[in-house]
Parts: sequence; structure tokens; C-alpha cells
Amino acid sequence: MTLPDITAALRDLHVSIGQQQDLTKVVIQDAENARAEFRALTTGATNPLVNRALGNYAQGIVKLRDGSWLLAEAGGILAEYARAIGIDLPPRQPIEGKRKAEPNSDEQSETGPRYPGTQRLPQADDSAQRDPSAG
Repeated sequence: MTLPDITAALRDLHVSIGQQQDLTKVVIQDAENARAEFRALTTGATNPLVNRALGNYAQGIVKLRDGSWLLAEAGGILAEYARAIGIDLPPRQPIEGKRKAEPNSDEQSETGPRYPGTQRLPQADDSAQRDPSAG
């Protein structure tokens, strides 16, 4: 393989990573909208399964955000490697606020403990952002 071949392959991979991250952002937004709609439809529900479903939505969104974060990191690492061998690729920055959809204490699911060693950002205080009519 020649340097132009490597350059083309790295650029293609970098573009693909960016496209996957953009697609993940759309999926995250769709999941957040579905969760908000479900929350609005079930406001005042006392069935514990409703809260578990909301918690599962939230945990799914967090996992999608984690995946998007990892894609951004992969793109950044690829760009750094390319620069090290003389190829200029623009870095993509990780998305902000990846922990926004954390379940509250009423929305706990039964998906089990998280794996030890996974990196987690501290949970942001989103109490000011919550809709009081959403329950």
C-alpha cells in the first residue's frame, strides 16, 4: 500500500465514523422524544411497570450516548494517528451532555449492575430542566 492509498482509506474510515455518529445522534433524539411522549402519556400512573419502562428508556438512551461518545473518541484517535504519519484529518469532538437521560429514583429498571471499570461522567443536576407536569 502506498501513502495515497493509506490516506484515502483513513479518510474514508474517518467519514464513516462521522456518519455513524450523526446517525446515532438522530436515534438518540428519537429515543428521547419517545421517552418524553411515554412520560407525558403516563403522568400520574402508579403502576411500577410504567416507571420501570421509563427507566429502561433512560438507560437505553445513556447507552446510545456512550456509543456516540466512543465513536467520537475513535474519530479523534484516528485523526491523531493520521497526523502522526503526515495526513491531516479534522478531529470530531465528543458530544456534550451524554448523561442527560439518567433515570430518576422512580424509574429504576431491572437490567442489572453496570460492568466494573466502565468510565462514567458525573451525573448532572437536571432538576431545573425537568417538566414538573411530567411526574
